Amino acid sequence: MKQKVVLTLLLGFAIIPLSAQVRGVIVDKEGQLLQNVTIQNLNTQRHTHSDEKGTFVFEECKVADSLKFYLLGYRSQKIKLDATNNFLNVVLETAPLELNAIDITAPVQSNLQKIDLSLRPIQNTQEMLRIVPGLFIAQHAGGGKAEQIFLRGFDIDHGTDLAISVDGILPVNMVSHAHGQGYSDLHFLIPESIQSVEFNAGSYDASKGNFATAGSVNFKIKDRIDHTQINFETGQYQYSRLSGLVNLKEGDKSNSYAGIEYLQSSGYFDAPQDLKKLNALLKYNYMISPRLKFKSSLSYFKSSWSASGQIPEREVRAGRISRFGSIDPTEGGATARLNWNGQLDILSSRNQFIKSNSYFTHYDFQLFSNFTYFLIDSIHGDQIEQAEKRNIYGSELTYDYQQSQFKLQSAIGLRLDDIRNSHLTHTQSRTIFLNDIRSGNTTEANAYGYAVLNYSLHRLNISPQVRMDYVKMDYFDKLNSTQNGQISFAQTIVSPKFIAEYRLDQNAQLYFKTGLGFHSNDARTLILNPSANLLTRSTDIDLGAQVKLFKSHLLHLNSWLIDMEDELVYVGDEGIVESNGPTRRYGLELGFRSQILKNVFLESDIAYTHARAKDDQQIAKFVPLAVKWCAKGGINILNWNNFSGSIRYRYLGDRPATEDYSLIAKGYLLCDFNVSYKYKYLNIGVSIENITNQKWNEAQFATVSKLRNESIPVEEIHFTPGTPFNMRLRVGILL
Repeated sequence: MKQKVVLTLLLGFAIIPLSAQVRGVIVDKEGQLLQNVTIQNLNTQRHTHSDEKGTFVFEECKVADSLKFYLLGYRSQKIKLDATNNFLNVVLETAPLELNAIDITAPVQSNLQKIDLSLRPIQNTQEMLRIVPGLFIAQHAGGGKAEQIFLRGFDIDHGTDLAISVDGILPVNMVSHAHGQGYSDLHFLIPESIQSVEFNAGSYDASKGNFATAGSVNFKIKDRIDHTQINFETGQYQYSRLSGLVNLKEGDKSNSYAGIEYLQSSGYFDAPQDLKKLNALLKYNYMISPRLKFKSSLSYFKSSWSASGQIPEREVRAGRISRFGSIDPTEGGATARLNWNGQLDILSSRNQFIKSNSYFTHYDFQLFSNFTYFLIDSIHGDQIEQAEKRNIYGSELTYDYQQSQFKLQSAIGLRLDDIRNSHLTHTQSRTIFLNDIRSGNTTEANAYGYAVLNYSLHRLNISPQVRMDYVKMDYFDKLNSTQNGQISFAQTIVSPKFIAEYRLDQNAQLYFKTGLGFHSNDARTLILNPSANLLTRSTDIDLGAQVKLFKSHLLHLNSWLIDMEDELVYVGDEGIVESNGPTRRYGLELGFRSQILKNVFLESDIAYTHARAKDDQQIAKFVPLAVKWCAKGGINILNWNNFSGSIRYRYLGDRPATEDYSLIAKGYLLCDFNVSYKYKYLNIGVSIENITNQKWNEAQFATVSKLRNESIPVEEIHFTPGTPFNMRLRVGILL
């Protein structure tokens, strides 16, 4: 009888939950922390996901429950729980891409980005942004200048409404930049060093502040590499590129690698572009203890180039210059950037995590442009020089807490931009100084804090968020003798946000997002117009669904609306930001990913946008250069008998170049092709841009200009021609 009682008690204890929770960390075989891994309890059908630290917490687990771990691009793993494994160290191995492994409960964009990056690895700086659904870019200054960005009906210029960062903390956007507000030059990144591209549409991520109105992009740099690799490219127009990633140290507690990139090209313009670019990268990781980790990166970038600039249609029509000609062949510039960032991770307990980030950037910039030719100065011409030097200092402290069904992330941070000798000058042929237009120093500080709560109730996930920013600008005008040229502005702004996701079943999820965002104005604009908005508010709403069809097909449908309090448009030749009043944009987005055969994948993204001014007194309400229709996609073959390749298309519809649609920026349809063959440690590939050799305009503006021989100015489309047929050969070696 006594034995029966003991046995009954033991059996009773066996069915008691292991604990309130099962915790763990998930990595790949190289030790990289894996985010957004789905963990599913096969007995209860409940699920959760790993966070950015690769950690997870699972509630209400019992002995003999089976947990399944799966992530796109990795082999799934099952673990049966017993009384001893309430903390799991899970290692996932890579596997061929299978879209049936898609977890519909994962964030929409993470699914799309994972698929796209697997199908078309990033090979150049242009592709780094083109991987974002619905985003188009244009280069109009010789290849060394930051790209012009179009997204959700915004002509973002060089970054005014898109927050861009590296490793979640290092800012790319430049406040009060000499050439454009939010200026974002990504050429300092080595494409081969990028592990992932994280895109969030709208202003729904509280960790992103200034410029995150249309969306945000974060480039994650690899912490370690599998093999040393060397890559060489050559192509038309005297193009050559050499890059490499070299393993320096690989150990149990520490690892490091170095990256290098050198690129040169004459370009396809009549006047040689003479682009030269050098990149260097050093990445280091050290595990001080199991609860304390440190990682750091150091990078250097330098570039110089010449440019043909934008040319008037009337000169091409008359046959006086070719499509690839120029009016002022002395345009161009040079830039350099030094970056350092360090991160300390502290696992204070199994449900508490502290992360401390710090960064520093030294930046030099010089750009020569001529937008209007001889409109202002009929003798010397209208060429201008925009230049600056700046140091950026920043730090952020993040605290994560995970308990039961909720997760809390909170942070405080500070960014300080010290901008010296920011000036706009009138020049001739780069070498002759004529006069100063603007000159000054700017100190801009942004202190912020945010909190994000994620709460799960079976099929419903909600995330209320709030962010507060304090921005202070101090500007010293060197050309103003009154008040010592010093003026200050400051403003505090609070941005609440909310996300709700509801899982209908294992194959369908609905979501709703709303939030307030903002972007800042240029300090120099506030000097000229003290009543202008220091910080401009955006109001965003998204409503959509993602559906998994027949296991290997993913459909994403989204509707959105963005109201801008004030449309800020940068006027480069005057060095100011103009206020164009409030605007409203709304649209539809459709994304489709499909695996039709084991090695064959289809993808397509289509977007429609309606963009108008909201000012009732404004007669002409079109938003210049706002994209109405756009689409991109292709067919991809992945590792078929060691061959991989794709045929891709890009379509951008006609757009209004002026508020009254009297001038049209013409659209285009392009097709690109690439194929590669991998044999052991050798990879050989060929890529072709614009395989049909279409005549298309990459950048277009409605500009008033006057040529030397003209008596009156003319307003018409000025453009930079797009790439003609362009073939490149690529050879990569793994060592």
